[in-house]
Amino acid sequence: MTDQMVLATQKWLNKTYRGKHGYNEISEDGYTGWNTVHALLRALQIELGISEPSDNFGTGTSTRYKADPIKIGPLENSRSNKYAILQGALWCKGYDTGHYGDLDDTYDASVEDAVEKVQRDAGISPNGAYVSVDLMKALLSMDQFVIVPGSSGDSHIRKFQQLLNHDYGAYFGIIPCDGIYDRKTNQAAIYMLQALESMPVGTANGNFGPSTKKYCPAIPYSGKELNYKNAAYSGSEISSFTYLLDVCLYVNGFGSGNFGYEDHGTLVKRFQRHHALPVTGVVDLSTWLSLLVSCGDTGRRGTACDTRFEITAAHLATLISYGYKYVGRYLTGGDFKQIRDGELDRIINGGLSVFPIFEEGGYKLSYFTAAQGTKDAATAAAAARRLRIPPNSVIYFAVDFDALDSDVTSNILPYFHALHTAMKDYRIGVYGPRNVCLRTGSSGYSVSSFVADMSSGFSGNMGYRLPDDWAFDQISNTVLKHGSDSVEIDNNIASGLAASCSVNRLSASLDMKPTPTVPPDSSTEKFSAYVNRSLTAIPIYDYQDEAGNIIGHIQPNEAYIRRIVPNSINQAGYELYSSDGNGGAIHGWYSENPVLGSDIKREWAANQEAFTDWNVEGNILVRSANHAVPPIDDTTKYKVFTLRHDANWTTTVSGEPRIIGVLPAGAQIATISATMGTKWPMYMNACYWGSGNVWMNFRYNGSVISNAFVDFGLQYGGMPENRLLQ
Repeated sequence: MTDQMVLATQKWLNKTYRGKHGYNEISEDGYTGWNTVHALLRALQIELGISEPSDNFGTGTSTRYKADPIKIGPLENSRSNKYAILQGALWCKGYDTGHYGDLDDTYDASVEDAVEKVQRDAGISPNGAYVSVDLMKALLSMDQFVIVPGSSGDSHIRKFQQLLNHDYGAYFGIIPCDGIYDRKTNQAAIYMLQALESMPVGTANGNFGPSTKKYCPAIPYSGKELNYKNAAYSGSEISSFTYLLDVCLYVNGFGSGNFGYEDHGTLVKRFQRHHALPVTGVVDLSTWLSLLVSCGDTGRRGTACDTRFEITAAHLATLISYGYKYVGRYLTGGDFKQIRDGELDRIINGGLSVFPIFEEGGYKLSYFTAAQGTKDAATAAAAARRLRIPPNSVIYFAVDFDALDSDVTSNILPYFHALHTAMKDYRIGVYGPRNVCLRTGSSGYSVSSFVADMSSGFSGNMGYRLPDDWAFDQISNTVLKHGSDSVEIDNNIASGLAASCSVNRLSASLDMKPTPTVPPDSSTEKFSAYVNRSLTAIPIYDYQDEAGNIIGHIQPNEAYIRRIVPNSINQAGYELYSSDGNGGAIHGWYSENPVLGSDIKREWAANQEAFTDWNVEGNILVRSANHAVPPIDDTTKYKVFTLRHDANWTTTVSGEPRIIGVLPAGAQIATISATMGTKWPMYMNACYWGSGNVWMNFRYNGSVISNAFVDFGLQYGGMPENRLLQ
């Protein structure tokens, strides 16, 4: 809706300054915006005698204004165009000056009341007869001093902003009081920290630099740290630090907003745990840095890194020597930065994991469109498949610039929505400032965040919390040196999600030679897969407990693994492994007899069917056809299964299982009927596998292997709708 007094302001400006050097005529539409604010600023600069007016309230404007500030004149009815400019600025901020219909060049009691109202809203002491340079600068901006309806303004934050202006404005001027913890509020909070350290005005700079670090006290305070004046902190000063601590915890997602009265020990530990800091409950320097600066303590050595350089054997040795476990590399981008042939094998065989990054034009806003998202989904997936990155791996798509919140709405979210719609084989991660990561994740378009916190000056980082789904947090750039080798990396902190969001094995390469080797003797196998075909949930007992401690159940139609013969507990007790429903396995036992030593069978005992006799169509179990691949000899038969999910495959190296690769969902495997691994019951012995009518060997280090095992897949659960084999 058009504001009539904003319209009157625009008309007065054009009428008064049209044709004057440095003034740009503006639209007369009644809407406040930067064009109107800048016109008011240029008008003020013309009145101050500045020869080259601009859209910046800089040092020159401040100096001239301080020499001749706006204040009520010594004589009643004093007149000045500067008074009309003040009226217009107040109207554009929503403050009623009492002068309707048109601006005039007076400064009277009604204008004085409006000035005091904005001063109170800004948290500063009211003095309506005088407009300071800081207040005039704030009026000639788009800053707000009340919570705007429909915004994300928070009343707790607004009170903090008012306190900052009232107590520490000498350090930074006047910041908005709109309840939004933004770049200006974050910097003012650092000024508050410096003021509490007794750093003088003019020395404090709003940056968490070496001096600020030197004088920063730990909370609880032990008396160890001294302030800028080389004195210990008083109890009241520590209380003020504690108030600031509560605010910082709150804006990072921890606390109720009851500043000064929070349960600090619990909240600090939760914050430290979320940020992968040592969980001590003590707010040390590293914790203060993480609270106030997105990159936190840049001296922290992470366990993850990313780089545009190929990880050669020498670079790999360097990363290992510094304790890195994860390395981010680019799927595409030309020889300059993309993953080279054989590089992933080198990294993974060296014991590190990889998190794939996709960035072709993500450093500018115009790149991000829905059409580009659809295109990038296909390009990234094709590159990942070529590099044998297993399906369902996370690929991080980069937003590598300071995207404003409006940019996220207009461009970034449509791009990720298109990615999400088009991507079928891989999960979508996002690299970018915190706000980008938060909004793509909350929209359901990404599953993991690689946070660009090293860019601590980004508006999308300052004042935004670290996303809950963060796996990697980029905090610093460094060069690692080891022997004669050196490599430039970005140093990243890894969260507990890093392992599940990185690649530690590659899809198995296929060998088209059709001749399999003879499998191991099936008589040596001691485990088999079964399905509970009864209508009863079978109790699972603790393997170490014969007294009846139940640790789980095998539900009807659920698959599980058990010994082929009864174990040593009793002649009707079977050792078994079943899904725990949360990605792991329950190791226990069950007895088919209600009483140990009894010959009486439980009602469900006869309804345990061999898994290889059953198959899955949809969510229904049906009898499996007697599939068999061409027999190796006259007696050995195989069952054929299709993988519903990706599956590990392994072989034994020096007597221990070693994961060699990943079989993709949809692949077929041929297994010896009713057999599991001898020593490794979670693995089913598979002779050879393939797709369609062409069968292929497992190979390791260039040789065909005969002892290949496929992960039975209890991590997916044992029910028909989610189990591994069908």
